[in-house]
Amino acid sequence: MTHARTNTSSCSINTATLKEPRATIAKEMGWPDEDQSGEEPEQDRMSVEEINAICDAAANEPPPEPDPHREGIDWIRTEDGDLRHPLQHRCFKNSVKFSQQARALGLDKLQDKDLGQFLFEFQTTGAKLAGALNSIARGEGFTDPAFTVACLKRALDHLHKSQAGLEAVAPKKLLPEMIVAEARKEMFEIREGILRLMDELRGRA
Repeated sequence: MTHARTNTSSCSINTATLKEPRATIAKEMGWPDEDQSGEEPEQDRMSVEEINAICDAAANEPPPEPDPHREGIDWIRTEDGDLRHPLQHRCFKNSVKFSQQARALGLDKLQDKDLGQFLFEFQTTGAKLAGALNSIARGEGFTDPAFTVACLKRALDHLHKSQAGLEAVAPKKLLPEMIVAEARKEMFEIREGILRLMDELRGRA
């Protein structure tokens, strides 16, 4: 009985032949060559000292200055040299002032719920405005107008609560009428400033 002989030479695989198209594909795709070790040449490596020097230089670079044409609109420089948005700084300064005036009158915001709401919510408004606007003051711009509008809405909500607290305090005569009138004016104008900013930002979204 004669057995068929298999021609193994026709089934053998030439690895050199397969390697050539792989190398061509890798080259076209920008893949690293398998034959290369992947290590950088000695002359291309950076020393630890060089890396540290670059990091130190970057850390010591002064922050970018805001647009001088937008001073008083997008930013002001405080007495301490910090950059703040004018609306946020106005809110912060007034919230501190009214708290100090209440303490000078011997009033503790914990003793009266409405007084506490007026002062605490006014301070919270300033904090919310800082989160929404101080990046603009630093010259970083409106990175996401829709997100900034959402932050301003939250600040506005706290301002409304502060206004409600003030109106509840007024009939109790805890604060002099002059302070109540000034607080009303400041909160009204801050509210108008927030609404203007929201309208402006909605136009950019």
